[in-house]
Amino acid sequence: MDSSARIPTIIITGFLGSGKTTLIKHLLETSLSGKKVALIENEIGEVSVDSVILKTQNVEISELTAGCMCCTISGDFQNAVSDILKGVSPDVLLIETTGIANPLSIFMMLANDRRLILEAIITVADAENLWLHLQENLVAEIQLTICDMVVLNKVDVCSEAQLKAAENLVRKMNERAPIFKVVQGKIPPEVLFISSPKNLRQEHEAFMAELKQKYDKEIHKRLHQLEPHDAHAHEHHHEHGSESYHLDVDQIETFAIELPNEFSQAKFEEFLSDLPRQCYRAKGIVKFDTMPTPAIFNFASGRYTFEFDTLKDETISHNTLIFIGKQIGKEKSSIEAKLALCQQPNH
Repeated sequence: MDSSARIPTIIITGFLGSGKTTLIKHLLETSLSGKKVALIENEIGEVSVDSVILKTQNVEISELTAGCMCCTISGDFQNAVSDILKGVSPDVLLIETTGIANPLSIFMMLANDRRLILEAIITVADAENLWLHLQENLVAEIQLTICDMVVLNKVDVCSEAQLKAAENLVRKMNERAPIFKVVQGKIPPEVLFISSPKNLRQEHEAFMAELKQKYDKEIHKRLHQLEPHDAHAHEHHHEHGSESYHLDVDQIETFAIELPNEFSQAKFEEFLSDLPRQCYRAKGIVKFDTMPTPAIFNFASGRYTFEFDTLKDETISHNTLIFIGKQIGKEKSSIEAKLALCQQPNH
């Protein structure tokens, strides 16, 4: 790994018993499969049970058993980060907070650490008991308020009314973060798209090709289950191509855009701030008219970051952008038009 590259970092938080470890197992088997992952766990007590559950060949675990991660930032936590980056040189850093931790402190620490770049904050919530956790613990509210993605877990043990009430509680505190209603933490793997900055365009192409193959098979399977006249309509649409490929339940779609010319950074930031709510993730390489080197941008549910140092020695001929979200394909034309406005000079 290039020593100058910042390590994508994911914070996984959520109240006690919400299912954080189960989610991490799912991520290791799907989104993070094939990547070298370093996991820092924050445990209260002398023994970490989770580390035994999660120990795999591609994961190194640094256990903090002395107390809350948010209480040990100035000491153990930073040392753990330093040790794990030196010893493992991971592709991705996972930070699992203890259930009663306030993740704001971790967020601030990551924001000031030039070795890391925050990829996402994921909050796992127990759908059945969320109202009780929020009633009794302020930290449960903070965990939901600051996140980019809410995993509403254990929906299989909820009534429809309980599930609707849980969704409403989340929306009161966080208007933008997508809510995934799941069993055993099984979020769609596509929503956590992590790439190596130097190979971003190649990884985008491979990502899109893999999705196309996966969903072409799914579409073909479904065609045989349709009535003849419906099948004909779908065949016609499929023969003429589609810019997006659909997931069964969550209707996750993705598309990539390449554009020449440079962007105005101010206009591009306005564009990111105005992306529709159903755009869960966006990432790419962009050139700005006021910057000598291209930037990597990373957008997650309303928050975005830029990284200007990683590609300083690279020659980039095009802006490359990828978007992931719920039925986001229908927004492609609008997004392309707004991006074009980012390339118009200021008057």
